Amino acid sequence: MWSERRDRAGDGGAFVTEGLLDGTLIATPDGWQAVERLEPGDRVLTFDGGPQPIVAVQMALVQAGRDWPQAHWPLAVPDGALGNRGPLRLLPGQPVLLESDLAEEMFGDPFALIPAAALQGWRGIAPGPPMAQECVRLLVLSVDEVIYAAGQVLLYCPADSSAGLPGFDLRPRGEGRAGYVPLSLAAARDLVACLIAEEIGAALRGAAPDGSQAAFRALSP
Repeated sequence: MWSERRDRAGDGGAFVTEGLLDGTLIATPDGWQAVERLEPGDRVLTFDGGPQPIVAVQMALVQAGRDWPQAHWPLAVPDGALGNRGPLRLLPGQPVLLESDLAEEMFGDPFALIPAAALQGWRGIAPGPPMAQECVRLLVLSVDEVIYAAGQVLLYCPADSSAGLPGFDLRPRGEGRAGYVPLSLAAARDLVACLIAEEIGAALRGAAPDGSQAAFRALSP
């Protein structure tokens, strides 16, 4: 069960670090649908497999406060930061697929699945306080797939309830997950740090010799 894959707080409480928060828009053959409107049998558009049916939808209600430690708050993604249309919120353990030449240089594959937590500090992405109660849903498909959310954001969905991630502290699992390289949290943070440095370098190269401070201000959250 999904509840068995929740992380554990120091006081023994359980909390959810993966899945999709209500309000997240998902691409379907019939247009964009909020995740809470999707049911088993509905189809979603996937990155590799075209329209695929939802096998099951698992749901968890999470309360703010001690049931939701600040270290694991949702990440607020500003409009356009990941190709999203409008603001987006991601749970820290939700795998996100990134395509990057740097990923290929570092890990041998231009596509890498990374925990959303690794995105913190890039393009203004930062944790934000949850609502008093949040509903989190896990879409389970017939095979491992990557789906479109909120525009061009690519999010991993598992093939069955045993294929999801074991919470916040991700470990490499080989290349069986939707065919992409899943990175540990540490490796993903290294990749994102390099992406940040690359963008700062590009901005500085395009700035006037005395424009360094302006370039850094433009890149600040």
